[in-house]
Amino acid sequence: MADMRGPSRFLRRWVRGVRPPAGPWALPADPAGFRVFLLMGQSNMAGYGAIHPSDPWQPGDFSPVPRVLVLGGQCSVKSRRPRGWMRWQAASHPLHLNQRSAGFGLGLPFASRLLESDPSLVIGLVPCAWGGAGIDQIGPGTPIYDNAITRARMASTRGTLAGVLWHQGETDALDETLARSHARKLSDLIARLRTDLDSPDLPVLIGDLAHFGDEKREPAAIARRDEVRTGLRRVAAETPRAGFVESDGLPGVDGVHFSRAALMEFGRRYAEGYGRIG
Repeated sequence: MADMRGPSRFLRRWVRGVRPPAGPWALPADPAGFRVFLLMGQSNMAGYGAIHPSDPWQPGDFSPVPRVLVLGGQCSVKSRRPRGWMRWQAASHPLHLNQRSAGFGLGLPFASRLLESDPSLVIGLVPCAWGGAGIDQIGPGTPIYDNAITRARMASTRGTLAGVLWHQGETDALDETLARSHARKLSDLIARLRTDLDSPDLPVLIGDLAHFGDEKREPAAIARRDEVRTGLRRVAAETPRAGFVESDGLPGVDGVHFSRAALMEFGRRYAEGYGRIG
């Protein structure tokens, strides 16, 4: 991976030349008042577009949330090149713009809950998840990872890196070998993130896989998911400044993806988890 520790010429030009959004989305003068979070993982972090008839979209679901910003410039799993401008914009669903499946996600409910606790803050979200991606597609050395590091460093020029929200593992649970190695890879990824971002105490919130859908799975598939789920919990317990976010009781729209109502509650649970370690 190319060395990106120092601010590039493009980054310095970006900092000087882009005016921040106005109104309730203005960037604070004090970086301490602008808390930035990376959203990493696969489709349940990117947001999933499906809904259930009992849980339809609600008025305002796709309106910008005051005091929450999103950083553009996400890449794809094949190229680290940014798609769109790397600049702050008012945040609304979907936060991940490069994927047709992306819709309502947990990032904005998370941010809204943090603002309930401290209305003086402005929250910045850096979307880095990709639907269907295994951990090998988003770990160190991949386009998704390199792009995330670049954008996180850019975000830190105006704000304070405050944490990582992680939800991933469904794809790795499809293969026995990948399921067994998932926890080790996640632990290594967290350590590398903290090193590359020069933030050894960066909080990391790790979400549990869904509990629904097992009634339709074969025993071997359930065992693989349990292997990944156990690993997620273990990594959260063994990693300093990390927390595990429970998904029990949250409904889904299929065998893998959480519903709109579930993502609202899941976002709040991530915020509560952050409050315990942040």
